[in-house]
Amino acid sequence: MSNIPSGIDDRPKQLRDPILKARGVTESERYLAKLGDKSFINLWSYPNPFRDKKSNDKGDGKELCDLLVVCDRHVIIFSEKTINWPNTEINIAWNRWAKRALEASVKQVRGAERWISNFPERIFLDKQCTVPFPIDFPSPNERIIHSVLVARGASQACKDHTNRNSGSLTICPSIQSSQHWSQNSGIQPFSIGDIDPSGSFVHVFDEISLDMILYELDTILDFTEYLSKRQEFLRSGNLAEAQGEENLYAFYATKINKEGDHDFVCDDLPNPIFIDQQQYEQLISNERYIAKKRADQISYMWDRLIEIFTDRMLDGTSITLDGYEYELRKSELAVRQMALQPRLARRAHGEAVIGALEEGKKHNRFFRIMLPQSGSKGLKTAFFIQTLKYLEWMDKKFGYEKYRLKRTENALIFARGLLERHPHIEKVVGISREPPQEDQGVSEDLLYIEQSNWTDAEVKMIRRDCKKIGVLQRNLRQIPWNDSEFPDVLTINIDSSHENPFHTGLNRKERRARSARLKKNRK
Repeated sequence: MSNIPSGIDDRPKQLRDPILKARGVTESERYLAKLGDKSFINLWSYPNPFRDKKSNDKGDGKELCDLLVVCDRHVIIFSEKTINWPNTEINIAWNRWAKRALEASVKQVRGAERWISNFPERIFLDKQCTVPFPIDFPSPNERIIHSVLVARGASQACKDHTNRNSGSLTICPSIQSSQHWSQNSGIQPFSIGDIDPSGSFVHVFDEISLDMILYELDTILDFTEYLSKRQEFLRSGNLAEAQGEENLYAFYATKINKEGDHDFVCDDLPNPIFIDQQQYEQLISNERYIAKKRADQISYMWDRLIEIFTDRMLDGTSITLDGYEYELRKSELAVRQMALQPRLARRAHGEAVIGALEEGKKHNRFFRIMLPQSGSKGLKTAFFIQTLKYLEWMDKKFGYEKYRLKRTENALIFARGLLERHPHIEKVVGISREPPQEDQGVSEDLLYIEQSNWTDAEVKMIRRDCKKIGVLQRNLRQIPWNDSEFPDVLTINIDSSHENPFHTGLNRKERRARSARLKKNRK
């Protein structure tokens, strides 16, 4: 069981050393670091990690990769290269750019893959190798490694020499290995295929396509599912060409497999298929896509809730109540379950949390449970939020710290009761706090507990404790959540901070102005 409450003070006390992450040396590395924090949440995203020096070396460690993301089973290795476009004939320029942008990055990710497989305990956050990597790597039999190259510098030339406005590279799986930069290969410039077919798939994104894909798939689970299915599709022989990553994504987003998940379903199409440059424009112009983006706005409440806890963990200000021990590697388990929720599930959770906070204003104590739905991609974690008012008599009788201990005790009893009552649930994450109150501080406590083989005596104790505090004494009132990912009706006001910056309905001048504003806002 792990409990990580944040302080109610706006300036929480420094209780332990903070985790100091690198921010990138070059502008492009800093850009990648910001994308990682934004999309994968800051606790699981680490720029410029280092592998330790060999025993006979006198120097510092060697950089492992440009960005390393570790969350649950997934490890994402990013290698970034920004190469200026050569000022020469187009075919020669492409060959030179591709070789410089891709060849060294492939070697880096292959080296990182081997090091993570062999020496995960010898990865550090600093060049001197004094700060160990703070997150546990998944075991080898569960680990899924995704390797991603980010090749920057050719987008403007791609715009200038092709008929596509986006500037993202063409995807052509038949191009392999050194054919990308060989002068005798005869391939079309601005085309990317299978960069190293001898090993696991290496994904290649440019600056346009990476921005786009992390805008559309901005959770760890949504992004890694796309990478896994993208890898399978590009090596299946079913794709002849996709005119840009955005159009490959649009094909994926509009296809559903037999399990009900997005996938590259092409059974009803002649193979190999050709994906033209109109797919993404048609997707983002569709009213149901626009409705999806509007409906998703409430889901970012869940993201902000995750960040409340991860920010405290990283800056060393998480408070541990009396009787509980703090350890990041254990405390991370709770917020990890929150981070593993896909965007659609976060929409449901965001609605549930906001509704619970409103209901909490009416009751001294209020619980709301988010049970995992059947077929929810194997996720078997239940969440609940408890609101408990800090009343005037509590302040006079025993004070705030004992109130928080009591609140945590109630949450633990409730969590055990849920697990005993619903044996199919594997984990429970509980969030406790006061309901919104004017002119008063708020603290948040986080609890994590896993399913257990309860003995008869333990079951009796759990039921007795639940009865004592008056919870789980009757059937739960269940409210099914069956909202469509792409709603039929536009009913929610859009938040401009999540407006799609890749919509091509604007003219070229307007698109460039918008792009400049977005880049400025990221700094």
